[in-house]
This record gives sequence, C-alpha cells and structure tokens, in this order.
Amino acid sequence: MEKDCYQEIIDEVSKKLSEKFISTENNLPARSILIDSDILEIIRDIGLQTTKNILESTRDELVQKIKEKDGLSIQRNPTIEYNSIFGKMKLDSPYLWAEGICSKPLFDEMKISHNGRSEAVNRALSDFGIEDSFGRANKRFKEHYHYDIGSSAVDRSTKKTATQAMEYMEKKLSSFDSEKEQEKPSVKTMLVELDGCEIRTVQQNVIEGSKERTPVYDNPKKEKIISWRDVRLGFVRPIDPDTGQKIFVGKMDSYPVVINQLHNAAELIGMTQTTNVVGVADGGNGLSEEMKRQFSDMQFVLDKSHLKDHFYETAEEMGICKDDRPKWVNPRIKAISNGEVKKTMQELQDEYDKKPNQRLKRLLGYIERFNDALNYNEFKEKGYPIGSGEIESAHKSIPQKRLKIPGASWHKDSIDPMLALRILRADDWWDDFWNDRTEKLLAA
Repeated sequence: MEKDCYQEIIDEVSKKLSEKFISTENNLPARSILIDSDILEIIRDIGLQTTKNILESTRDELVQKIKEKDGLSIQRNPTIEYNSIFGKMKLDSPYLWAEGICSKPLFDEMKISHNGRSEAVNRALSDFGIEDSFGRANKRFKEHYHYDIGSSAVDRSTKKTATQAMEYMEKKLSSFDSEKEQEKPSVKTMLVELDGCEIRTVQQNVIEGSKERTPVYDNPKKEKIISWRDVRLGFVRPIDPDTGQKIFVGKMDSYPVVINQLHNAAELIGMTQTTNVVGVADGGNGLSEEMKRQFSDMQFVLDKSHLKDHFYETAEEMGICKDDRPKWVNPRIKAISNGEVKKTMQELQDEYDKKPNQRLKRLLGYIERFNDALNYNEFKEKGYPIGSGEIESAHKSIPQKRLKIPGASWHKDSIDPMLALRILRADDWWDDFWNDRTEKLLAA
C-alpha cells in the first residue's frame, strides 16, 4: 500500500477530528495524557466502518461483473461475521447460481468466510499465542483490540501460522543462493552449540476392551497417554558475537537432521571452507560424532560442567564420602584443563587396577572418547567457550518458555511448528515471514 497517496485525506480528517474534539471535550489540559486513548477509540470505529464499506463495495462490484458475464442471479444472501483488527463486522455473502454454475464472490475471490479473520488479526493472535497459553492470549487480544475472539480461535490460528512458519524456515535454510551468499565476507571462526530438552506430550487412545461411551456424542472413551519427547535446539554465530548474526534452529528430530539445519544456517551467515568451526556440546551419544561429520575439521569442545558431573558421579559410586569428593575431582579436572589428559587417565587406570569399579571404567572410556576436546585452558586462550551455558539458556527462553508452561501438554505434531514460530522470532525473521505471507496472498 502506498501511504503517500492518502496523505491529503489523512490531513483533512485529522484536522476535522481534532477541531471536533477540542470543541466537544472538556478539561483538556488535565486529560492531555489520555487524549491518545480517546482518539484510538474513535479511530477504531472509523477503521471498522471504512473496512466494511470497502469490502461491501468490492463485493458488490464482483457480484455485478458475475451477473453480466455469466448470467448468474442471487439465490441466497446469508449474513456472516468477519473478524477485522478493528472489531467484528457483519457482511452479506451472496450466493449466485445458474444451471451448472455457482459463485460465492466473498469467499471465492475475497477469501472471506463466516468467522474468518483478517491477516492482521491472525498476526495479532499468533503474536500473543506464541508467548502465552491460548486462554491468556485471548484475554490479551481482548485487552488490546476490545473484542472477544475465543481461545479456540487463538489455538487454531497460532498453530496454522506455526505450520507455515516451519515451512518458511525449512525453505529459507535449504534453498538459499549459495553463490550469492559467497559474496558475503567469510566468517573467520564460527561457534556451533546444540543441546536438548524434554517437552511433555499427550496422546488420546481408545481404552482397549472398554465399553464406556462419551455422554454427548456417544464416542468410545479415550485415555490420555503422557510421554516426554526430546526437542533439540542449536545455534550458529561468529565466535565474536558482535561481528555477525546468531541463528537458532531446532526440531523434535534426530541429530543428523538438526545438525544439517545448523550447517545450512552456518553457510547462510558466512561459513566457508576457510572458516574455523568450534562446536560446544555435552557428551550425548552420537552428538559430537555427527557434528564432526557434517562440519569437517571442527574443533569439538566437551562442556566442562558435564565432564565434572561424570567425575562426581564416579566418586560417589567409588564410595568416596561427600566431603572428600572435591579433593578427588578438582585436581584431576585442573590437570585435564592444562592438557594433561594422558597423565590423568594413567592415574585413573592405576586406581582401577587396584580396585576395579565399573563406573570408573566408564569414566576412562568417556575421557578417551573426548581426549581431543578437553584442553580447556588452551580453548579459553583462543576465545572459545568451554561450556554450553549459552544454548542451555536459550532452551529456557525459546522452547521452554512457551512449550513448558505449567500444565501444558502438546500433541507431538504441534511441537515442531510451535518451536519454529518461536525460533522465527528469536532469529529476527518475524517481519520477513509476514511479508512473505503477504506476497503469497497477493500472488494467489
């Protein structure tokens, strides 16, 4: 929309409205900080009436063209309700018919249906629904836009938008122009982090062997099956956070799938064959191996706190009393941090030879597996993080803040879309996504 072409009428209406307001309202000095709120109520009414006028005029023109072109006549003309950002409105929705041909211009051409929502309403509902429970989001919508749309509408609108957001993100990460991206300056050192959390899911299954029925629709009674699903979240960014963009990705999927998204995101922000890649994560089975497979020549850094946890768990199973465990753990962590991995392993091996312990044996295997990812002092000198606190913090602010609110349970098919919608905002792609939606609507 070209706003400039409406400037003359904006100026005229603004002048008339202000003159009327000044001549009508009392005690304006005391009401100065309330005036914008008063004007907003008037503008909302103007917006609602203007929108209705435009929609009705557009509909009537379409009806007239259909009558003249195809010889159809109006058979029915029901009234529907439509939700705009200014409020609910009622519109006649004519149904035209001639033998073998029918048309509903309000729906077919203008995409307006009974209880339908404008794109601005869908954006507002998604804006609230991705931050709060759907019930709370409905209350926030009513507070801001002064009419009730219902929590179920927030649910449907947000989840539909979330599915489209997931498709948008997957396309953005997989179909970018690599030649064009290569024109960007190459990032010298790239940081990659990945971690997981569990989201509560619910599934309703028919109770096997039960003859109980629901009272209203007489359907078989179902039981709720609660389970927890792993959601993996990662990010890529230049090692210097002030020199480039951070991009999050995440899915309820396997390491290869999520790490492939991370690889695409890294290329999107400037990773090339000359980029040094540093990966920081815990020791999850297959995680470091998959990161190294997809990011060739990666320097993997095992999260230091996870290594320390392994040492303390081993000390406990070896029977070392709680007060003495730090004396057993800390010197070994310090030695490993200084690059003395082999020396520390030999000390642990000597302890195992004297008194075999399965947990100690597992610790030896763990250190051997990550022997090239433990030189923490050297990593710190190079400016590399030695812990995965950044991605762990992101888990709290991105998936958990919405998907783990008290009492929340999700159908497994809703998790990836809702996560994508939250990531979209974290990646500052929110406006890009809605602009893309607008382009598609206008091109349809």
